[in-house]
Amino acid sequence: MVRADDRAVGEGVMRLLWGFVFVLSWVFSAMAQMPHEVLVIANQSSAGSLEVANAFMERRGIPADNLVRLAIPESVYGGRATCNPDTFEELIWIPVQKEVVSRQLEDQILAWVYSTDFPIRIKTDASDRRQVSICGQTFLKNRRVEGALIEEGKYHSPIFAGPNERLRLLFPSCSLGALKSGLGSRVGEDDAVERLRSGLGGRMPLPSMMLGYTGAGGSSLDSVLAVLERGQQADYQGRRAGLYFVTNSNVRSTCRDWQFASTKERLAERRVEVVVTNEFPVGASSIMGLLCGAEQVSPTEMGSFAPGAVAEHLTSWGAEFQRPQTKCTAWLDAGATATCGSVVEPYANANKFLSARFFEHYTAGCSVLESFYQSVASPLQQLFLGDPLARPYAPPVRVRLLGVNRLSEEPFRFRATATTPLRDVSWRYTFLLDGRVVEAASKVNSYRVNPVDLADGFHTLQCVAWVDHSVRFYGSDTKAFVVNRVGRALSISSDIKPLGAGVHGVQVMVDGADVPKRVRLISGAEVLDERRYDSELLLRFEESRVGDGVCRLQVVGVYADGMEVASEPLVLRVFNSLNE
Repeated sequence: MVRADDRAVGEGVMRLLWGFVFVLSWVFSAMAQMPHEVLVIANQSSAGSLEVANAFMERRGIPADNLVRLAIPESVYGGRATCNPDTFEELIWIPVQKEVVSRQLEDQILAWVYSTDFPIRIKTDASDRRQVSICGQTFLKNRRVEGALIEEGKYHSPIFAGPNERLRLLFPSCSLGALKSGLGSRVGEDDAVERLRSGLGGRMPLPSMMLGYTGAGGSSLDSVLAVLERGQQADYQGRRAGLYFVTNSNVRSTCRDWQFASTKERLAERRVEVVVTNEFPVGASSIMGLLCGAEQVSPTEMGSFAPGAVAEHLTSWGAEFQRPQTKCTAWLDAGATATCGSVVEPYANANKFLSARFFEHYTAGCSVLESFYQSVASPLQQLFLGDPLARPYAPPVRVRLLGVNRLSEEPFRFRATATTPLRDVSWRYTFLLDGRVVEAASKVNSYRVNPVDLADGFHTLQCVAWVDHSVRFYGSDTKAFVVNRVGRALSISSDIKPLGAGVHGVQVMVDGADVPKRVRLISGAEVLDERRYDSELLLRFEESRVGDGVCRLQVVGVYADGMEVASEPLVLRVFNSLNE
């Protein structure tokens, strides 16, 4: 471990914890929503947004290429945190879509995750009752729907799993991937469930969540980071007790409490205990979930929340931070891991709020995000907050990817092994080469890498093994290897030069007789600096470009014949970046 001296740290220069990574063996936890299917969007203009995004990426093993940084001015996310549709399209939708296409992630990404400091509301109509949340506008893939459908809660989500007055069936819990691709003949022949058999395909909406809200009246940065920590701690720790459905005579409660008894019965079949009561669980310990309907609540009086806990109080302005009534963020600040609230006055329309079936999907092993969207019939005005990948009820899946560390001329077949406590499961395997899916949902547990098809330098192969089930319990492992076919290699010198406050010089070391024409410094898919190669060249690394947290830097050499050779990553941690 190397540290800058104390004086430098005091001036805002990062302290570095680095090591050249040669053989990586990241083993990620089991979950329904897979990390490579998630796109994380951070606000480059906010140090807090970058820090939260970095923490989430690191905790959840999100591939580096799945991070998009946008420049969102405070005028868009400050105050009431409201923008018009044109601003959303110009500053968020179009730039993100451009990055998804350029990185060839169109078929891979199933959900967006916003970090902090983004607008939470899109003013799609002059009437306040017809505006939508940023989650709603993203869910619609930036389409417009008729305002009355929004106001009256009659827009019907294609991934809502019932029941309500329109959908009387109870659809099974599914992962987003299963909802898109379909469950095949396992569903049966009933026309009412055609969407489950064949999948939504191109009609699949785009679910999203926000990691936290830190605007006026919202959470602190430390509170948001603590939520992400609790979300990770929740893995495999789902409790069979500690769920409370609290009733009263207020319409906020009566519009939804008809769901409580039947949900309690179905959860009892899974040996999950629900308490339906007219008393808040004051002083209770390890609360796992709480639904109620009240204008004012005191989450800090409820007792303690278990990691992975989800709580919501169905009120008009839960995510309207300039109005009265208790805010949804109060649950997160009190120890919950996820919550949601309306960004406008929705009235007591149960279609617009969380169904009690949320906990059926959650205890089936779905992620928070998947559980939210399968349990809200008309989600366009809801702001979903917290750790979207929390999944305390998913069973563990362990994966090992075995193979060589170096390749030269001959192809090699990497092989994966997967284990889980579940019995009699069928496995599917998805392989990602350098962060891109190259084999999807295969029944074969191996992948053949031909070095002739690759540039020299550093590469990674990741295997995601998942149980072939409506909820895709999975694990993954990543194997790093180096190709040396034509004798080209690059590395980063460990002697990083200070160039000023928060700015550092990174020197490229070239191995072999052949030298590149140009070199670039990258973090994930983002180019931090690029210049014509010179043996004395220093590429500039600015802390503020990446924000506080773990960062992986690579240099890429572009040779005369067009080959792009990547170095092994330099892993570092940035503290006190100058982006305030």
